[in-house]
Amino acid sequence: MRARDNPFAVHRIHALRFRLTEDGWRELLARLDALDLRAAIVGPEGAGKTLLLEELGARLGTLGRAPRLLTLRRGDRRPAPEARAALLAGLGGGDVVLVDGADELGSLAWSSLRRATRAAGGLVVTSHRPGLLPTLWTCGTSVELLADLVRELVGSAEAEVLRPHLAALFDRHRGDLRAALRALYDLYGASPATAGPPPGA
Repeated sequence: MRARDNPFAVHRIHALRFRLTEDGWRELLARLDALDLRAAIVGPEGAGKTLLLEELGARLGTLGRAPRLLTLRRGDRRPAPEARAALLAGLGGGDVVLVDGADELGSLAWSSLRRATRAAGGLVVTSHRPGLLPTLWTCGTSVELLADLVRELVGSAEAEVLRPHLAALFDRHRGDLRAALRALYDLYGASPATAGPPPGA
């Protein structure tokens, strides 16, 4: 199977949307407004924090805000100087700074960034733990959510074939849906989903 045809390819997974109804989005945006647009999206690895942050940024854009995204990778104790400069250049009240992975920052770097973004109209971060900012949303995962995502990617028939193995995958990857979907990518690369359970399941 060609990589781009794999239903668990990265571009297919990135096309998934965060599962929130329109009423849910209205409530989320109202809560964010009540928090003066300074809040955190909290949850474990692979729970959808990045996806929610990106979709939140897009929705804020439709409301006349200008989202500015800074993505921090594992081990980034401070932003790269050029990324920080680009993030803060001309920052004003119409901008909302989005920081994905804010808890990677050291305490001094976080305090510095928080001070530097005071001119912005908002600051929304993702973090594995609460406490950096008031919690806007707590992301969680479940086997049922994994099953729903698999169904969306491969269709109902093949999802039913995979379903008996999803609980083992979920446990193996400690609830990290991103890692579980990567494991399914590897399975599909070797053979169709009907071939049997994922290795190690």
